[in-house]
Amino acid sequence: MYKELFDEKRQNKMQRFFLDVVSPLGNFYTYNKTQIINIDMEYFVAIVTKGRLKHCLYNNNGGQKVLYFLKPGEIFGETDYFAGGNLNLTAIAMESTTISVLPIEIIDRLLYDEPLAYSYFIHSITRKYRISLFQMSDLLFNPSKSKVASTLYRLSLQDINIENEKYIITTPMTHEDLSHLIGCSRVTVTRVLKSLRMDGVISINKRKIIINDINKLRSFI
Repeated sequence: MYKELFDEKRQNKMQRFFLDVVSPLGNFYTYNKTQIINIDMEYFVAIVTKGRLKHCLYNNNGGQKVLYFLKPGEIFGETDYFAGGNLNLTAIAMESTTISVLPIEIIDRLLYDEPLAYSYFIHSITRKYRISLFQMSDLLFNPSKSKVASTLYRLSLQDINIENEKYIITTPMTHEDLSHLIGCSRVTVTRVLKSLRMDGVISINKRKIIINDINKLRSFI
């Protein structure tokens, strides 16, 4: 089911459109690793053109829930632009990251001149909705090992990189990043990852997770 919902060709088309057609229309800003991305506009769309960032929710006590990771060709700010209001999400650079920011006037003109752009914005919003839906399902219904396996499998399909029949999750994540994405403790994530390594399902190299046996990983979901 995940492969159908996170179709690689559609994702690639969306990313190429935002990189090649949309990002040149905006102003470019670069942020260092761990830097919070503050954009002084009420409504905008920002496109990641280099690096990676994470989009997070925080509570009043500083608790963090990662909603999703964004890589080049992916965007944020589109939901607020179309629906109004502000979700008060926080974007944080995971490495040196460059974004292109488009103010509302440029987005309006883009949509007028390029009606096809609507389909790519809808794809982005729908994709994030599906990611959040699966996260909620894992959080409510699945045990720890299934949560971790499900998350790793989704990440492998959202950023497909296959070498020697092994899926490589190229987003560099700490155990804490993964725990904030899954919604369980770092200790639990470390324990499950160790179990998956011992079973030969995954290996880890320089904070990149390599899925050695995708079918065995799926069996834990």
